[in-house]
Amino acid sequence: MLQFTDEALILTVDKFGDHDAILHLFTPEHGLCRGVVKRGMTSKRRADLQPATLVEATWKARLPEHMGAITLEAKHSLAARVMQDPLRLSAVGSVMSLIACALAERDAHPALYAQTLSFLQHVAAGVEPLIWLAEYVRLELSLLELAGFGLDLTSCAATGVREELVYVSPKTGRAVSRSAGAPYHDRMLALPEFVRDETELPDGMEEVRSGVALASHFIESRLLPALHRHPPALRGHFLQMLQRV
Repeated sequence: MLQFTDEALILTVDKFGDHDAILHLFTPEHGLCRGVVKRGMTSKRRADLQPATLVEATWKARLPEHMGAITLEAKHSLAARVMQDPLRLSAVGSVMSLIACALAERDAHPALYAQTLSFLQHVAAGVEPLIWLAEYVRLELSLLELAGFGLDLTSCAATGVREELVYVSPKTGRAVSRSAGAPYHDRMLALPEFVRDETELPDGMEEVRSGVALASHFIESRLLPALHRHPPALRGHFLQMLQRV
């Protein structure tokens, strides 16, 4: 019998049979794992089994390749705090669904887990939108980095200079300076300053949209095709909402 107990974030919840639920969890020490929660879809338990809920979970299985059984205790429902804010709720759903489809099962990523939890806590706490939206973009870029598709934003791909890096090549994922990229600006991706410098915040929603577009290009053209997966519907919903803000 294999068993572990770990803190976890619920990523997705699916019905299994009449009353049980299949949970997809993200844990700091054991990565992603799936398991069945007995009677998880009953009215008494359903409220505790929502995406973006922080739980203490115990996973058990006879063999590593088995789905396993999960028992858990809910600690905080982070999504419940943003139910009245459609943009925040949509961003939470986008992050949960993207992590669920972009990471391999059982690979531990404690730094990404901490980054995800921090993002959710800031969204739930009602911090200024530009703060958590910047964190959203950085979280997606961290996913790209973990998957081997990280961007190189340290110097210009054409000239090697480190100043005025305002573009990213959609082909190489490398930064390009203003002067080197000017002749091709209509084919370049914008590189907002807050993406290069984590001490900076976006100047406004246009910069946020540029950052999301930058991450989206490489998620949709490299990361997800490499996994033979389609963009999550919840992420598409968030992108549509962001365009209307």
